Amino acid sequence: MSQGSYDDTIKFRAGALKEAAGELDAIHLGGINISELARAGLADMLRRSMTDEDKITLYERYKAGEISEEATRLLLGEEFDLLQEDIEEFAAAAEDDTSQYLV
Repeated sequence: MSQGSYDDTIKFRAGALKEAAGELDAIHLGGINISELARAGLADMLRRSMTDEDKITLYERYKAGEISEEATRLLLGEEFDLLQEDIEEFAAAAEDDTSQYLV
């Protein structure tokens, strides 16, 4: 796990990104919401960077109460609900009486 704290503002050297955003803001009718674009872009890149193992670990941490549902949903997107459904179906199948199938 990383030693950094995300309680503070996330900072990086924007360079050409800052210049490009400023130019688009200047020419776009009504301007652009750079903060919203940055949030959406970061969320998308975080999702893309996750492996299947990361997703499982994240969901397990959510179930253990170590991470909020909001953060889990942000990272997993639609997969959050799919995982919930799969777990419920698995639990229901585990409770089924299978004695009639034994030979």
